[in-house]
Amino acid sequence: MRRLEVRELGSAEFEAWDALVADSAQGTVFHSSDWLVENALLLDQTLILLGCYDGEKLIGGCPLYLSRPYHLLHVASSKAVSTPYGGVVISDIGDAKQRTKEMHTRRIIAAILEHITRQGFDYVDLVNAPGLEDIRAFTQQGWNPAVYYTYVLPTHTDLLKTASKDVRQNVRKARRQGISSAGKFDPDVFWNLLVRTFAKQGKEPPVSERHLRGMLGLIKEKGIGEMRVASMPSGEVAAAEVTLWDAKMAHSLFAAASPEHLSTGAATLLCYDNVNSLNEQNHRMLNLMAGNIPHLSAFISGFNPRLVPYYGAEYPRFRYRILKRLKDGMYPDNYAR
Repeated sequence: MRRLEVRELGSAEFEAWDALVADSAQGTVFHSSDWLVENALLLDQTLILLGCYDGEKLIGGCPLYLSRPYHLLHVASSKAVSTPYGGVVISDIGDAKQRTKEMHTRRIIAAILEHITRQGFDYVDLVNAPGLEDIRAFTQQGWNPAVYYTYVLPTHTDLLKTASKDVRQNVRKARRQGISSAGKFDPDVFWNLLVRTFAKQGKEPPVSERHLRGMLGLIKEKGIGEMRVASMPSGEVAAAEVTLWDAKMAHSLFAAASPEHLSTGAATLLCYDNVNSLNEQNHRMLNLMAGNIPHLSAFISGFNPRLVPYYGAEYPRFRYRILKRLKDGMYPDNYAR
């Protein structure tokens, strides 16, 4: 069996990368070259796409965002703002037997990890998509594993039968108040809601206005998602949600709600209508995210989705561990990233 080659892909190879992503069980819209390039540009980070070749054939890969925290550390990560996960993608080998599939996956991941560790990064954080169900190849290479969670909901579900009582009541309450939802792609509206949502919590938005507008522009330009708003009878927007999609499923990306209308059920109605709209557009599954944030999990779980684990792995070197200990000692509630 010949040795696999792992190297950085050039822009001329992005078409082959996107074909691999589309074919891979791990591939998502967050792995697409358009998404990765635009996100890195807006974050002022360096993007590298690692490709794993068997001869002339691209059979796997991993995107990395590079950054320099504190101007001291060299950090590589597969996740970033607007990119909840990325990680490795593995080519599909059809109806092969289990042992063959495992050997194929392990061989590709081992080659990618060997290449990454040779680059001398102080810290590497890979968060893989839910399509990667086995991270033994990481732990066998000495990487530290992590488990995360998301919620996935079939869009053909009759939510008025399967959702929790409070979800059904909030949908009906919103309708009685004349609240309705519709598709409306308006970055100004969303940014205003996002700022107000986080201001109520005493926080800054997790994304800059420039970044939000840039990613919304990409979504609209490429036709890979939509924005939906819930409005009061007066026309005032009470909640908004941005959803994007790939060939496998749709993904909830951003959501915000007016603090003045939290008790109206508008956010619940918006989510309910969004699920039904996606079903009408033949998107059969919706990744609702939110599995790692307790107060959001309490809301999303009311729609009776399936809890799905996904896996990460980190590789810290000595300098990172020392600086992290120093920072944790000075600021116990934070960590060096």
